[in-house]
Amino acid sequence: MRSQSDNGRDPAPAEPMAATQAEDRAWIDATLRGEKEAFASLVAKYQRPLYVALRRLARQHEDTDDLMQEAFVRAYQHLKEFDRRRPFYPWLHRIAVNLAITFIQRRSRQSNFSGLSTEEIFPAAPVRDNPDEKAERGEMLEALESAIERLPAEQKVVLLLRTREDMSYQELSEHLGIEIGTVMSRLARAREKLRAWLRPHLEETRVASKR
Repeated sequence: MRSQSDNGRDPAPAEPMAATQAEDRAWIDATLRGEKEAFASLVAKYQRPLYVALRRLARQHEDTDDLMQEAFVRAYQHLKEFDRRRPFYPWLHRIAVNLAITFIQRRSRQSNFSGLSTEEIFPAAPVRDNPDEKAERGEMLEALESAIERLPAEQKVVLLLRTREDMSYQELSEHLGIEIGTVMSRLARAREKLRAWLRPHLEETRVASKR
């Protein structure tokens, strides 16, 4: 299990909270005075944890890199709106996740996109160094990707943010602007559909493995 900061995300670089917050505030103040190199220091400090967080959602390096750059641009443009009494990274992370949500919704209408593994839908099974089992696993992953593509965009977004970004129901509710009950029902329906669509494939795999 990966370590997380108190906001439930990949932590920013490990420093005492008060010290890193004071450092960030100094760079933000300098940026607002027109010192652009100060914002470059914020980018250098947080680009790695932000990239890791976005990669779990976007999956492809090119898409992740584009989202990360856009997140920093948005943060720079709206820096005056940031409450400097609060830590910077959660605010930056929220901007990035909102961009990722839009990206997921757009991609779900345009092309093949997933990002889940079978273990996130079904209980994990031991993987042996067996060519037949590796082939079966590859087929299952292909089937899962195809099944995820069939999900409505709103269900896919909730599923990916919950499983890849470890968002709580409350966080999903706030990010998506929907009630917690709606979050729960969309997540449940998404998982039910995936299980139903993949069950025939699973049963076929089990029968083949017994031969």
